[in-house]
Amino acid sequence: MSLSLLSQAFLADGGQFEAPSVEHSFFFDKIGDGTVIASVKAMVLLVLGTLLVMAFFLVASRRAAMLPGKLQYAGEAIYGFVRNGVAIEILGKHGRAWAGFLTTLFVFILIQNLWGIIPLAQLPVTSHFAIPVLLAAMVWVLYMGVGIRKHGFFGFFKLMCYIEGIPWYMHILLIPIEFLSNIILRPFTLAIRLFANMFAGHMLITIAAVGTLYLWGTGNPLNIVLGVLPFIGSIGLVFFELLIISLQAYVFVLLTAIYLESSLADSH
Repeated sequence: MSLSLLSQAFLADGGQFEAPSVEHSFFFDKIGDGTVIASVKAMVLLVLGTLLVMAFFLVASRRAAMLPGKLQYAGEAIYGFVRNGVAIEILGKHGRAWAGFLTTLFVFILIQNLWGIIPLAQLPVTSHFAIPVLLAAMVWVLYMGVGIRKHGFFGFFKLMCYIEGIPWYMHILLIPIEFLSNIILRPFTLAIRLFANMFAGHMLITIAAVGTLYLWGTGNPLNIVLGVLPFIGSIGLVFFELLIISLQAYVFVLLTAIYLESSLADSH
């Protein structure tokens, strides 16, 4: 559902403005007797974004040359940024082995976030909670898997939950806290951080844009003048959201590298 259709829906009910709801933000469709079903729009954008990531890296690496073209340069720049600034910086000697995965994860999240400010799309895929949950679950399985593979099952949980050099009675309190923090809560915090930021930004832009369309659609000269304010605000929010989009992709990948490093570390 586009912003213009939303504004028409709000104007239809007695001309009273109603702010977009969570239902509108998720682009739900009502069919038949009014049953609400999830729109396929997010899934279409998800698949399209995945294909764009694959195509970008395939084209960027297809004709590698000493003097890179624009796409090869862009691919190398993104890879170098993640490899040097995240993978090697956090994971040290293990950084190069994980650089490809972390770069792909960064670009994938960035593309899915960018859909929120692309005309006609206007929907960040990561504002659907299932997508951040799936990404966080994948990261959880990875750092649990590599940690258990390196240290063994009991050795890994000892690494994650046992802190050496403290009085024995403190372990009664700290072991459950470390277990909860390092094993249970990590995927939840990863997912919620990405989802909440993208959902909130999407809602703010939608409210400002729909408010503009509503004021301009009333035909009242004063409202038309006042509508300039939310219009300017919506433009400013788009640029601010661009910063948040990039930052959230970087933070997700940074935390993923930190979690992997904790699993591969030799000591707590």
